[in-house]
Amino acid sequence: MAELPTVMAPSGLQPIPPTTILQNLLASVSATNPGYTANLPGTLVEDISSTDVAAIVEMDSFRVELINSITPFGANPFLLNQLGQIYGVGIAAATTTSVNVVFSGPAGYIIAAGFLVTDGTFQYSTQEAAIISGATGNSLPVTAFGTVSGSWAVLAGTVTQLATSVPSGFNVTVTNPSPGTPGIAAETESSYRTRVLQAGLAASQGMPRFLKTLVGNVPGVQQNLISVAQQTGGGWEVIVGGGDTFQVALAIFQAIGDPSTIVGSVMSITNITNANPAVVTTVLNHGYSNGQIVTPFNVLGMYQINGVALTVTVIDEKNFSTGLNTATGYSPYMSGGYLTPNLRNNFVSIVDYPDTYQIVYVSPPQQTVAITVTWNTSAVNFVGGAAVEQLGNPALVDYVNSIAVGQPMNLFELQSTFQTAIESVLSPALLTRMIFAVSINGVGTAPTGGTGIIAGDPESFMFTNSTLVVIEQG
Repeated sequence: MAELPTVMAPSGLQPIPPTTILQNLLASVSATNPGYTANLPGTLVEDISSTDVAAIVEMDSFRVELINSITPFGANPFLLNQLGQIYGVGIAAATTTSVNVVFSGPAGYIIAAGFLVTDGTFQYSTQEAAIISGATGNSLPVTAFGTVSGSWAVLAGTVTQLATSVPSGFNVTVTNPSPGTPGIAAETESSYRTRVLQAGLAASQGMPRFLKTLVGNVPGVQQNLISVAQQTGGGWEVIVGGGDTFQVALAIFQAIGDPSTIVGSVMSITNITNANPAVVTTVLNHGYSNGQIVTPFNVLGMYQINGVALTVTVIDEKNFSTGLNTATGYSPYMSGGYLTPNLRNNFVSIVDYPDTYQIVYVSPPQQTVAITVTWNTSAVNFVGGAAVEQLGNPALVDYVNSIAVGQPMNLFELQSTFQTAIESVLSPALLTRMIFAVSINGVGTAPTGGTGIIAGDPESFMFTNSTLVVIEQG
């Protein structure tokens, strides 16, 4: 084997033809055993050499497979893990659902790490200590993980109960201003291979890829919920779903040279009505709740509203009433403007003594997706509708939940996913009807005209589960 030639082609190490192996074998035997053919019958020599060639071909195949697998593109799981360790990337374990919570109460009250809160169904444990500020009466957002494994939706304003008791006389409350992030299963080999390749390119392809690599290593961060987008007006918007807030901020701090170039999400205004009460329309899903106080700035035209505190009454995800009469005394809205606060933004102070740096990043809100598939077939004999539902449901759930943050659904991908999933029981050629009805956050959403694109909020992520996907024959 040591004397076999090493032939490298563009596709990697090539196997040695059996005829070449036989020639090398006979040459090697001749060199150490002169006249061996005179001592053994020719037929016996042929039998032995053929057997040995077959064994060497098998060993050569192992050699080719091993050497060609020493690459991120073709590495077996063991070697892939070794390459990942070299690049500083470990395979992500399964995570549970997480949510950022804010405590309110007496100034100076300390919330210990491991404090339990609940939404009435699931409990969540805080991952770090927090203190209630005397200036605001609130703590900074604290990441809390579910105490049981699994993936479920956490709507904003639902985690409002304390499971850990507080001393008598201390009025402490809790809420989650923004939705939580559903948990994920253990990382697949293909997903890990993608991250290893990305990590290998991080040094040569600049800060965004390096940042994604470091943030992707934070436990609990979902790989499809990471985005580093260059903004038109300058700066970088970093979106990260899941993981501990401070660990995510540290990863961003380590990856980026100038923290001041990071910008947060902007809750831009598209219209304010001259009415009693005025109605504000936003570009993004505002995420506000009834009674919340928000303030507009940089509005053109209706300049009188800038800096005025508005009380929110939610109309829908992009519109809210303000409680302010703008029918008289206010100029018509022309353009521009934004609202504060923007609940998507996380502001984290990083202390690298003696200096302090503020890191901002965006937690993507969840968009709950419901899908109804109505199908039919020309087939007289097939397994049945239950089998179609059993195969199609998890495939559609996996597709929706794998969509990268900010990206839309694609009607044609939904159709293809469904057809591929059910083809073992019903050939797609026999489908006579396949109609998809999609809603996002309870609002029926059709594809953009002339396309198959079903768009949602550009900074949010799609989420569904088996109960929200209905497949019916009709």
